[in-house]
Amino acid sequence: MNETEKRRAKRRRKAGKSYRTVDLGNGMVQATPDAVLRAMGGLPPDLDWTSMAESVIPILPRRRPLPPLAGEPFRVTLPPGIPTGFGIDIGPAFLVVGQSLLSTWPVGPAELVATALDNLRSRMRSVRSRDIVRQAIDGVPVRVLQSGAGCASGLVLVEDELRRIFGADPQCLIAPMRDILISMPAGTDRSFVAWINDEFAEMDPNGLALDAFVLDEGGLRYEALGPRPGLG
Repeated sequence: MNETEKRRAKRRRKAGKSYRTVDLGNGMVQATPDAVLRAMGGLPPDLDWTSMAESVIPILPRRRPLPPLAGEPFRVTLPPGIPTGFGIDIGPAFLVVGQSLLSTWPVGPAELVATALDNLRSRMRSVRSRDIVRQAIDGVPVRVLQSGAGCASGLVLVEDELRRIFGADPQCLIAPMRDILISMPAGTDRSFVAWINDEFAEMDPNGLALDAFVLDEGGLRYEALGPRPGLG
């Protein structure tokens, strides 16, 4: 285990991400059903805000629909224009925050958003540029961040933290999974960007339904990659 992997494992433990998994192939793992059930069994029955506040983080839209019993999530659109939901991180899974649950909490949407973003920043605080893995795919240099905290994709919601970790140079980014963020040169062919995005997202049962992000001197903006076969 190299130093990057050791730091990632430490963040996993701190974020409560150490649990039994099943191998899905292609380097992907998923929490076992018994791990999810044990985590849910430790929750307070009313999911009160005081107990849950520190575990609420923003969750970005996923490709596959949520299970029917999950209910409709509460969402707001956050810069740079992403419909964002919120989840209670219980380690091996996220409990979706719906309007019905939010109505039982003594907070409104603004405080929910502020708390979730604060929690995201806190989880990413120990992540540094040294945690980025550099490689080449089909000759294109890519930088991949897997934080171990379960929420690297959320960096697209906190531009200052994104710049701190990935730098301010112009770049194109994709967030195909909850804990994966990939940077490529700003001028990378968008058909290649779309291919990489789809390849990674389809590996994960919780793969994200996002296109690309461009970071440059003008700020961070969302860029649609256009329709692809098999995707809406």
